[in-house]
Amino acid sequence: MSMKVRSIPFPKEYGSWGILLTSCAIGIFVSGSIPWHAIASLAGIALLFMTKAPIGIFMRRRDKASLLFTSLYTTAGIALLLPALLRIGAGHVLALSIVPLLTIIVYAVSAYMHKERNPVVEFFAMGTLTTPVPFFYLAVQGSPGIGILAIWSFTFLYFSASIFRVKMLILKKKMYRRANFVYLVATSVFVSAMIYLQSAPLIAAAAFAPLLENLVETFRHTHARSLRVIGIKELLKGVVFAFVIVISAHHTRSG
Repeated sequence: MSMKVRSIPFPKEYGSWGILLTSCAIGIFVSGSIPWHAIASLAGIALLFMTKAPIGIFMRRRDKASLLFTSLYTTAGIALLLPALLRIGAGHVLALSIVPLLTIIVYAVSAYMHKERNPVVEFFAMGTLTTPVPFFYLAVQGSPGIGILAIWSFTFLYFSASIFRVKMLILKKKMYRRANFVYLVATSVFVSAMIYLQSAPLIAAAAFAPLLENLVETFRHTHARSLRVIGIKELLKGVVFAFVIVISAHHTRSG
């Protein structure tokens, strides 16, 4: 009996795909080269991300087919990542696995409770979606540094800003406007501190310029009805962020 393409569980959250692929691009370009195992790793990371859909289905319906897809995606993903994982080393692999494992646990529990859109879950998800930044760097360079940790934290903070922005524009609640403002202020303080401590170059601050729109929207009380429009805008802003942050990373290296 043949299986229809539509029956294959696939995460259709294109915004998440955009963040994941942008993070992969940042990690690859910051690392300085694109070895063969990086190409295999891209496919492996995509397959591991695809487990999100069947896990959610299994937690709701206890569907055996979704459990099978989860196993297939996971096995194939790890197999494609194996060359890079061996290069990174067990210690660093365990460190990189902490956030994704916690994300899986938190997401599974939230899916069971039908609360996948909880901000806590989404913050964990952002941590996982931006993990390719240090992953690709370690796969090429072999050892971490304060620079790549700063870039990872910047990437996480930048993309996490979309959590409150989307809720603010779609749900139209004051609490999310306040949360959006507080988050942007806290992010500005953190980035300024990193630059002051010379863990990041001044140009890195320019990467956060697209978030000025988020700040303006907080006070203009604008609303958006289409998630697709918001997603496209966030994707374009993410490309600008990635371009500037990669330039800042190379500026640090050359300096």
